[in-house]
Amino acid sequence: MSEDRFIHLAGELVPFDDAKVHVFSPAVRFAVHLFEGIRAYWNADTEELYVFRLAEHLDRLRAGMKVMRYEAIPSAAELEAVVLDTIRANKHKGDIGIRLSAYVLGDGFMDARGPIGVMCGTEPGRTTALEDRKTRAMVTAWRRIDDTAMPGRLKSAANYQNGRLGLMEARDAGYDEAIFLTPDGKVAEGAGACLFMIRGGVPVTPPATAGILESVTRATMIQSFTERFEAPVVERAIDRTELYMAEELFFCGSTYEVHPIVEVDSITVAEGAVGPQTAAMWTHYEGLIRGTLPDHAEWRTPVWGTQARDAAAE
Repeated sequence: MSEDRFIHLAGELVPFDDAKVHVFSPAVRFAVHLFEGIRAYWNADTEELYVFRLAEHLDRLRAGMKVMRYEAIPSAAELEAVVLDTIRANKHKGDIGIRLSAYVLGDGFMDARGPIGVMCGTEPGRTTALEDRKTRAMVTAWRRIDDTAMPGRLKSAANYQNGRLGLMEARDAGYDEAIFLTPDGKVAEGAGACLFMIRGGVPVTPPATAGILESVTRATMIQSFTERFEAPVVERAIDRTELYMAEELFFCGSTYEVHPIVEVDSITVAEGAVGPQTAAMWTHYEGLIRGTLPDHAEWRTPVWGTQARDAAAE
């Protein structure tokens, strides 16, 4: 792929093309694989790259490893070092996406709990204008996985087969994205993003018990609505027809950031334009992730700052 790209695999940095996992490993055969999609953003004024909410992503990954009964769980400090070392090795000075994964390797059966391998890779990221992200969605016939069958709150690769099927159905039907319902017919989330609705001026989102991912971005939105906009989020069950009657809808996630939903099942949401609360949330969120707002500096891990450079040199 590229001689100057590096992947962190099994405790060392290796060239991109040499980062391989054996086809007989439980990670490949049975999708015993947890991951985090993390993003880092460049601030041109400070010439700094900030990893957004790294600690929270690492906490979620480690919690998933516990639930999946991995035989060993790296410390948060060890995982943070893997992420930062990978970014620095690739000399990123711009927006990037980060993929951090924890596999079960070896050649065990589906109940294998180890050995554990950690991988981290990066790729350039691109943030588009909000207007260019307007999304047409449909409610898929595939239901969101239930916690009694699969732990949907974990960022497990196996769970994404559910999202994949719904997304393919939606795109084959001419839509951009899919919206999933729970087994009892309430709104859950998108194929790879959480969902917010504005109704009666109030921000609403499905509860964590609706089979959704325990999303870091969703938690950021909930806190921001309260702190920045004095509009506490209501976490409750949402009926399908409420999507048609909403004033605004948007998807959110580390990869999706903020994606306005302007149509559901061929029914236009409000006037089919980006709503004011969605636009305001994106402006605020972009300030948080890039560090152009001073709020919550603890959510931004600097990569190239003085302290970071000193740590990398040791």
